[in-house]
Amino acid sequence: MISRRQFLARSGGLCVALSLPLSSARGLAADLPGGGTLTAYLELQPDGRVRLLSPTSEMGQGTHTGHAVIIADELDVELAVIEVENPEPADAFRRNGSMSSGGSWGMRGWHEPLRKAAAQAREMLMAAAATEWGVERATLDTEPGYVVHAASGRRLAYGELAAAAASLMPPADPPLRDLALARYRGRPAPRVDIPAKVRGEPVFASDVERPGMVYACARLSPVFGAEVAGMDPAGALAVPGVLKVVAIAGGAAVIAEHSYAAIRGADALDIRFAATDHDRLDSATISAQLRAGLEDDSNAIEARREGEIPATLAAADRILEAVYEVPYLAHAPMEPWTCTVEFDAEGDLHLWAPSQAQDRFLKAAAETAGLPENRVHVHTTRLGGGFGRRLGAEGIPGAVMAAREVGRPVKFFWRREDEFGQGWYRPAQVARLRAGLDAEGRITALAIRTAGPSLVSSFFSGGLKAGQLDGTSVQSLRDSRYRAPALMIDWVHVPQPVPMAAWRAVGATQNGFFLECFLDEVARAAGRDPLSVRRELLAHDARALKVLDTAADQAGWGTPLPEGRARGLAYVESYGSLCAQVAEVSRKNDRVIVHKITCALDCGSVIMPDAVRAQVQGGIVQGLSTALHEQIVITGGAASNTNFDSYPILRMPDAPLEIDIILIESGEAMGGVGEPPVPPTAPAIVNALAALSGVPIRQLPLS
Repeated sequence: MISRRQFLARSGGLCVALSLPLSSARGLAADLPGGGTLTAYLELQPDGRVRLLSPTSEMGQGTHTGHAVIIADELDVELAVIEVENPEPADAFRRNGSMSSGGSWGMRGWHEPLRKAAAQAREMLMAAAATEWGVERATLDTEPGYVVHAASGRRLAYGELAAAAASLMPPADPPLRDLALARYRGRPAPRVDIPAKVRGEPVFASDVERPGMVYACARLSPVFGAEVAGMDPAGALAVPGVLKVVAIAGGAAVIAEHSYAAIRGADALDIRFAATDHDRLDSATISAQLRAGLEDDSNAIEARREGEIPATLAAADRILEAVYEVPYLAHAPMEPWTCTVEFDAEGDLHLWAPSQAQDRFLKAAAETAGLPENRVHVHTTRLGGGFGRRLGAEGIPGAVMAAREVGRPVKFFWRREDEFGQGWYRPAQVARLRAGLDAEGRITALAIRTAGPSLVSSFFSGGLKAGQLDGTSVQSLRDSRYRAPALMIDWVHVPQPVPMAAWRAVGATQNGFFLECFLDEVARAAGRDPLSVRRELLAHDARALKVLDTAADQAGWGTPLPEGRARGLAYVESYGSLCAQVAEVSRKNDRVIVHKITCALDCGSVIMPDAVRAQVQGGIVQGLSTALHEQIVITGGAASNTNFDSYPILRMPDAPLEIDIILIESGEAMGGVGEPPVPPTAPAIVNALAALSGVPIRQLPLS
């Protein structure tokens, strides 16, 4: 029998009691003599290697490298000596009471805590050296990996001081290093995960293997929310290798010795599902219900009001109105839902999962297993696609039930068809926009109403109280920097049974499309330049104007283009960052050709320019994919899209031929990067196409 420590070490878990308070966690993590835990986030080994316990999940966006850069500059070590891992959930790794990764908080939410942790560790190392040498702390400084005493020329490697430093109390308010001394921040830095990726070493959920492991394939209802009415497992059990069929919420799990048998068994399972109230629901019905919601004045919930809308509209020389609509969108991760569950010899539950929400996974596993949370251990694997999809823990209960039923480690997985059919979506939404114009074509009043289902009501257990506003439904509208003499924004809740969850940039992708396309319609109707209309609405805000003007100037706004091409402009603020894009577009037959997208992004300050540029490029590509192709079509209460053949995503020939990115350092509070580049892309492209044809485009996708 192996010990608990050996089990955790061999299974990729951490051997540190990190649920202890920050100041109490010191000295507990050193598996090697002479090493130690300096703060809850940092362990220092005798050879000088630093293990950083990052609170966020690495989804390919480079957050772990960004965290390592923060540590390297503040602790004063080489970036190459830092190894980054995800810890188990603990208080030190929680923001607002939860350990999770989303909302573009990876860098802006953890920049200061990690910098402080590194500063604490550096002070502890210098204090240990001061004691060793019998000198004043003020006479010491550091060089990468060393504490130095300039007066005597003595140097001590961090690794030699690790054990002594780990016995000290971290200072509550350590001095921070001058950013001018930073060697990595704001400069190109190598990704810490690239060497391992080249060697094929990162462990994704599909890669996890445990001794004696079996496989469980889910068979889920195609209709949203349908429960099992009955099943006959005989057909599944007749498949060679199938061991058992277990009922789970919304379906069954077919457990087998290998994945192929589990899949064949799931196909062979005779299972019947109970009827639901929405068995005949389809996309056309949903659209009609959402559009009817735009006329429901009695249930409209106010989100923002400035000035007198009715009076200002009545006094306008001209009123323009348009209705826009966007569909449900799938996350479409490359890796369908997969996790591995094992009960150890002591009865504790271990879960290996691609989690963006470790605490949510922890609670779901503990509740299903009937265990206290301190006996559940969440080990975060690499994510085979996130975008908000890994915030939901809906696959956890089935995995735990399967493992408990067979008494062996279980790799539980969904097929691609279930990932598309039950994988939760970005909400569908509609909006009606009205603008009052004066004789010169200036906007005097702007009224925006959105209508749709509530993401909060669908995704969060507490739901949405009657009369409560779902902030995602008016995201990037109620907090927009645009100003008009009269402005009104409200929302009508139109409940739907379709499961929804956060999707990259969430409501900003919907509302950015609505407002930015409507502003172009206003400009065309008034015979004005779309840039001038936006500048007028942002005249009070120098920061926003700089972002808008930078994108326009860099793209050559107003300069001649080859015949058959046009430019479109969009500006959207989300997640604390300001983003403007100009798309240069043409059409060839039915194909949209994006020649160039120019993007200006102000995220306050930039720690990793290369990573930011990569995130902008990825966001633009995903935004273009949604504009051209993506939509979930509902038929018979279910998604009719079951794989990538019916849910096409952007292919290489349709990608922008050129992406030009300008990063603006405003010195303002750090904003997010992963999501803000997505919302402006679709409206910029649509506005360019509308400029070509003169015909407004009010519904996505373009296909």
